[in-house]
Amino acid sequence: MLSDKAAHVISAVISFPVISLVEFTALTILENPPLPYALLFLILHVVTPFTPPLIYSKVLKRGDIFVSKREDRIPLFMPGLLAYLVAAIFFKWKNYILIAGLELVSFTSTLILFIISFKWKISIHMASLTLPISYFTLVGYPQTLIFSLLVPLLAWARVKVKAHTPSQVLAGSIVGVLASLAFLLI
Repeated sequence: MLSDKAAHVISAVISFPVISLVEFTALTILENPPLPYALLFLILHVVTPFTPPLIYSKVLKRGDIFVSKREDRIPLFMPGLLAYLVAAIFFKWKNYILIAGLELVSFTSTLILFIISFKWKISIHMASLTLPISYFTLVGYPQTLIFSLLVPLLAWARVKVKAHTPSQVLAGSIVGVLASLAFLLI
């Protein structure tokens, strides 16, 4: 069915790896770190958190790239948590406040998702989308609110592909928004 195919495409395009690349690109343009710092940002923000699901799905062939089995998600959070924490500390130390802030809110969101995943499946897709919309708005770029139009589209897609229930989609969305408030701690 066409709507099933569309839902799968939407889930693939509006996903953590794509969103994290957009975040990386935007903040690299805004803060203009030197090349070594930009590469470190790329490794810590994009590559490290995405590598475990990639290995899980493509090398170990234990499931899909989205790690649909809740119980398999838990250990895959660890590299991302560590990478976000290291990046937050490093970029705060180097005075790249927007990058440090994104890393702090990414750490906060990932930690909340990690804890919830012990007992319940929650939508990482939705948290990954609502977090940058909220974060960039909070730090002075309200034009990112236009991307809020993608929230119901992605929510529909995640429910349509039977990856999540409406409650799991809503909870993931809320985590992304609330985690963005961690920026206020910087």
